[in-house]
Amino acid sequence: MKKLNSLEYAFFLLKLRDRSVGEMEDKLRRKEYDSKEIAKTMAFLIEKDFLNDERFALNFVHFKKSLKPIGKYYLQNKLRQKKIDNEIIEKVLSENSDQTEEVEDAANRWLAQNKKLPKEKIYEKLSRYLASRGFEWEKVKEVVGEKLKK
Repeated sequence: MKKLNSLEYAFFLLKLRDRSVGEMEDKLRRKEYDSKEIAKTMAFLIEKDFLNDERFALNFVHFKKSLKPIGKYYLQNKLRQKKIDNEIIEKVLSENSDQTEEVEDAANRWLAQNKKLPKEKIYEKLSRYLASRGFEWEKVKEVVGEKLKK
C-alpha cells in the first residue's frame, strides 16, 4: 500500500473528527513526514479553515457537556491536552462561566444513585465527586450545602 502524503493523511484524520492545530501537527510528526512538508500542509489547512482552534474548542466543550455535566477545570485540562492556546481556552470557557445549574444537575444525578448512603457520608462523597468532575470548589460547597439542607 502506498504511503499517503501529509495532506492526504491530514484529510483522512479530519474525516474521522475535528482536530486542533497542535494535535494535527503531532499526528503528522508521529507519521515521520518531513518538517517542510508538515509546515506546508499545516499552512494550507489553517488558511482554508480546515483547522481552527477556536471552533474546535467550542465544539469540544459543547460535545463534552452534552454527554454529562462537567466543570471548567476538567474542560481546561482536556483542552490543554489537545494543545489549545490558553487565550482561546479562557475565551471559550468564559462564555460558559455560571456553572451553578450544571453542578446542581450533577449533584441531583449523584444523589439519585446514592440514596442509601448515611447523611454524614453524603457531604464528603458528593463534594469529592463534583470536584473530580472539574467544578469550582466554591460552587461545589454552595450546591452541596443546599442539597443537604433539604
